[in-house]
Amino acid sequence: MNRQLLVEFDDLFKGPAQPIADYLSGINRLDRLQCVSHLLGYLSHTPATKRDYVTDMQQFFGPQHNALFASQVYQQTQALARRVESKLNFLHPKTVLQLYSLCFELPDEPTRQTEPELECSLFVACLVLNESYIREQYQAMTVARQLLPTQPLAAAALAGTFSDFELVNHRLHHIAMLQLIKSVRLFEFLEAEARFAPLLQAFVQRFNCQNWQEYFRQLSGVIKPVTQAQTAGRIAVEVPVRPDYVSACAFLRHFTLPEGQPLDMADFTSLRATPLCEESPGTFVLVYPVLVLEALHKGLYFQFNLANRSLPKGQREPDWRSVYCDLFSEQYLMYLLLDATLKGRGLALSGRAIFEGWQLKGQAEPDYYFRHDNRAVLFESKDVLVHKDAKAGHDFATYLDEVRKKFYEDEHHHPKAAKQLAGNVARLLRHQLPFDTDFDPAELLLYPVLVVHDRLYNQPGLNVVVNDWFQEELAELAQQGLPVHNVRPLIIIDADTLLAYHEDFRDGRLVFEDMLEEYVAYLRAPAWDGMSAAEDEQRQMQSIHPFALFLENYAEKRDMLGIPRQMLYQILPIINRDADDQPGQ
Repeated sequence: MNRQLLVEFDDLFKGPAQPIADYLSGINRLDRLQCVSHLLGYLSHTPATKRDYVTDMQQFFGPQHNALFASQVYQQTQALARRVESKLNFLHPKTVLQLYSLCFELPDEPTRQTEPELECSLFVACLVLNESYIREQYQAMTVARQLLPTQPLAAAALAGTFSDFELVNHRLHHIAMLQLIKSVRLFEFLEAEARFAPLLQAFVQRFNCQNWQEYFRQLSGVIKPVTQAQTAGRIAVEVPVRPDYVSACAFLRHFTLPEGQPLDMADFTSLRATPLCEESPGTFVLVYPVLVLEALHKGLYFQFNLANRSLPKGQREPDWRSVYCDLFSEQYLMYLLLDATLKGRGLALSGRAIFEGWQLKGQAEPDYYFRHDNRAVLFESKDVLVHKDAKAGHDFATYLDEVRKKFYEDEHHHPKAAKQLAGNVARLLRHQLPFDTDFDPAELLLYPVLVVHDRLYNQPGLNVVVNDWFQEELAELAQQGLPVHNVRPLIIIDADTLLAYHEDFRDGRLVFEDMLEEYVAYLRAPAWDGMSAAEDEQRQMQSIHPFALFLENYAEKRDMLGIPRQMLYQILPIINRDADDQPGQ
């Protein structure tokens, strides 16, 4: 695995750096925003494996500008790369998003800098921001090693990714496809229940749409440019002048940064909620395309929350979060995917079926259960978010504490995912789960699976940490005499991975339990005689890889690309229903 290191100000320049505002002084607001949005488009479109300091420099310096300055930077960086023996970059999505936020908030002023000066100023501003980011990372690494002393690889990986994983690791086409499918399923779920009619109506009225399908079609105007982009750079959408021009602009302004309002910088909350910028009337720029795609579904939770608050109290959903996380994410979407993945091959029971069919004496039922022959899978679902301040990058200890509260036990010692799974392992091995007792506990291979509903939990190292908490519980069960020798490690699987591959599981191209067993073997790959240093590094690094990365690589080698074609083909006609009746379509 290649290490990628950011070049910072001190690497290239001697003396103290100026405040960021000084570098941006003398550049009008539009020029600032256009230049930085180009950098973000480049970062969004170009994988990290295809970027280095040379390609980064090409984004700053025009062919006719700053030849001497660029040459000096290139030579110094080349020498630095040789010294550290690592791949170097000038740009990172987090620091460039910080730069964009500053460019947006600073007041407008006349341009006094020449184009060559502007290029140098923005370049150096990026390096100054890199310094703060690198200090944060160094501090996080130090704290992580102290808090996770027995897991140095997991500590390093988590410390290096906890504040920006989903900003850096993405495949735009897959994100767009999966977000689209989940969004349509959410609207279908709401549409099927009469109780949600006021909420759904408030949502479409808020966007001045006749129905939710029109909402999708209007939003596609900023989604398609991302998926169809052939070159890396700034993506701007020009609203065509036609009869629906005013309404089309009004629709996009719901997703547009409010001018003059201070931005919530913690975890880029403002940019996530409003990932567009109207640089001039009718011209909407996609600040960071990844965030625009995630507005398709991830943003719907917040949009519906606003719509819900607008309703009269008697029509309002008293607990929208519970509706979204429990009724939709778990009892609708996850059940749908696991039914397709597992039903027909053995005993497959949803949490709802268990609740309705068996009395468990007040104890929480598994969220899903599957057994075929001597292999069983216990599922626990958690649609949770780490607080934005804990994820902002300043404090790894607070982040780890937040994760512990979500996935082990909360501040009141109520059991969460790892403890809940361990509790159900104990009940199953004691034959205390009445829906399945016809097995020998000593012979049962048991897989505890934690289903999460956000891809940010695919961070390398997170599964290791949560499994360590699970193993602590398992050790107590062993002391109680339970046969836990065949209980496999806890495995975190995100809902997007289930969605991407559920048709491959359903149709027999993949077998779910086989993939779990293959993953466990992958994590525990032994060393062998004659192994090279590079091979041993890869062996060690894969021990902290998430299941999503393992399955993606495994499937791609067998020509399976994680595209649920049948479901995708089903939803496209639904979105286009009555499209010919809409103005401007």
